[in-house]
Amino acid sequence: MNLGLLSLVLALVAGNAAAQPWIPVTEDAEIRALFSDTVMTAELKKGVTATAHYNSDGSGELSAWDGTFPRQWKINDEGLACILISGKFDCFLIERSGSKENEYRATKVATGETVVFDVHDQKISTKGSMNAKAGGASQPSAEEIAAKLSNPTAPVMTLGNNIDYITYKGKLPGASDQSATRYLFQTSFPFKLSNGGTIFFRPAIPVMFNEPVPNGHGGFDSIGTDIGDTGFDFSYGITTPSGLLWGGGMVGTIPTATDDALGKDLWAVGPEILLGALGKWGVVGGIISHQWDVGGSGEGEINLTGITYFYAFPLGGGWQIASGPSISYDHTRKSDNWTIPLGIGIAKTSIIKGRPWKFQLQYWNYVEAADAFAPQHQFRLSISPVVSAPWNEGK
Repeated sequence: MNLGLLSLVLALVAGNAAAQPWIPVTEDAEIRALFSDTVMTAELKKGVTATAHYNSDGSGELSAWDGTFPRQWKINDEGLACILISGKFDCFLIERSGSKENEYRATKVATGETVVFDVHDQKISTKGSMNAKAGGASQPSAEEIAAKLSNPTAPVMTLGNNIDYITYKGKLPGASDQSATRYLFQTSFPFKLSNGGTIFFRPAIPVMFNEPVPNGHGGFDSIGTDIGDTGFDFSYGITTPSGLLWGGGMVGTIPTATDDALGKDLWAVGPEILLGALGKWGVVGGIISHQWDVGGSGEGEINLTGITYFYAFPLGGGWQIASGPSISYDHTRKSDNWTIPLGIGIAKTSIIKGRPWKFQLQYWNYVEAADAFAPQHQFRLSISPVVSAPWNEGK
């Protein structure tokens, strides 16, 4: 044992001797017994529990917020238990209580943070938690959750609150003076399957506050506050061990617009396909879909191809460079069929009072759009808390 570790041990023992004696666990056999074929649980917040399984061969897996996170453990040369979290090993000094049977304490050497836990028949329950941002043996880090949230096939449920500010351009008189503010509620209902895949139902409900609509008389009407048409997809997705993302299903539009100018009053459905790649470097991919109208009382038609491309590259600590704009090709037009935005953004995943939250700011520049009237710039602020899907518990 080196002098730095010895000093830490002596300081910990001396500082707590009056309250309760703690005895350092330095024998490899005792540390291995704590981690071999052990189930570890921790309450992340009221009603939400994380469960980790640690095996005798040094492998492990943590389940939390309906997602799974890999874990590895080892004993280093200084007799410390080290756990692989977010790509690096954090080492802990393990101590046994001198006054309470089956009670232990783990101290993170890098920060001095401590957590107390009970051990009964290879089942460990923790009392309290360490820094939630960094994660631990029984809790995912902000960086790990950020990676899950960037994977469209991960069975993590979020409540997406998106606020958009859009400016416009075009040949119509006054087009460049127009702007709009929208709110889009977009959530995901994931249903985990035994093969590791997930079935998703994802509705998106838009609310327009001041939507500019050409009135046919050389000007614009501002419509709001009104609901637009609801979009949705019902699909299957999976991530393979090699990091390939794939899936498919159906996409559709429900005519929920409360003003005729905000929708076509038509039902539409069609197929969608997901392809992507996931690695330590991040995630990239795209979702291709097509919709045709299948009913409704509105005039006109829907014949629309959509391409949503997405990417996210980690910066550490839950920060990411990430964006997910949507391209469209409207087959009903004789010209100006393409609408193409180029997007960039920054995202931050934080754990607040035990619950993960994803905050994201994106900017989209529309490099191709209709000549007469179309979006030019779009700014999106997203605030998305993670929630637990009760129907996935135990899967």
